[in-house]
Amino acid sequence: MKSYHGGFMGRKNIFSSNQNRYFSGGGRGKKALVLLLLVLVLGTALGAVIFKFFGERNFTSKTPIVVTETPAETPEEPVVKPEDLVEDSNHIFAAAPYAYSTKTVREWITGQVPYTGEKLAFLTFDDGPSVANTGKLLDVLKAHNARATFFIIGTSIEKNANAGDTLNRILAEGSSLGLHSYSHVYDKLYPQKTGDPLVIQEEIQKTQDLIRSTTGKANFTSHVFRYPGGHMSWKGTAEVDALLAEDGIEHIDWNAMNGDSEPTVRRPKDAAATAAFVLDSLKYTKVKDVIVVLMHDAENKGLTLEALPAVIETLRNEGYTFGILK
Repeated sequence: MKSYHGGFMGRKNIFSSNQNRYFSGGGRGKKALVLLLLVLVLGTALGAVIFKFFGERNFTSKTPIVVTETPAETPEEPVVKPEDLVEDSNHIFAAAPYAYSTKTVREWITGQVPYTGEKLAFLTFDDGPSVANTGKLLDVLKAHNARATFFIIGTSIEKNANAGDTLNRILAEGSSLGLHSYSHVYDKLYPQKTGDPLVIQEEIQKTQDLIRSTTGKANFTSHVFRYPGGHMSWKGTAEVDALLAEDGIEHIDWNAMNGDSEPTVRRPKDAAATAAFVLDSLKYTKVKDVIVVLMHDAENKGLTLEALPAVIETLRNEGYTFGILK
């Protein structure tokens, strides 16, 4: 075996300074590397020249890039039409400008809150809808550009095959619907002349449901109630009032009338006398600039229908404008 310096196992030391095979092979690699770099430089230069003269105008935009943010989508508001029913109410949107809070009107006519505005009249009709009169009353209101509040009895709806059409017409023509119990039976509503809170509440809800189903308006709700016979006629109404207020319902009586439910000896006999009766009834109220006029549209109230044009014009001549209760 040769010494360590002479190689190992008889092999030559490729790292020996006396052997140049490794480094001589590296010389050829350097030439190849230089040639490759030269090709890359020339290719890049040639590409730049070609792009400059032929491609710049085709591949480079002269228009500045403007980045705009896409606005966040907002939900569309539902389109409201004048003839649409105001949600959870007893009137359409077109009637909103002359629809007044029942509680506020009650406080005005009872003197609890002073009223200082222009003269207001609220025409009200109890006991309908009737086959004989309600539709014809609507004809008169429309012809005279007046509106009213109709206080509905549940059993009157059930007796009238056209009740749905009539109630929808009341709403469509800008009047409003109030509640007047389901049965209108005094002994049931006021046992021993005392209001029964649960019975009255139940009858109001039953009438609400009847109006909804008959009109097809599930979003209908009336917040207006008139006690059959009047709030002032019965005992125990404070408890009933409190219960109804929890349901968002306010009661209203009247401070004027056309006399169509007065005893026969006092009841007006013709249209002119009926209109005069309304003005004469104001002597019993301290508040005369806001009046709620009691009338009826039951089957036997033909004179009320006949007198309505005179009542409207008489009040208008006295400076009253017409509102509805909500």
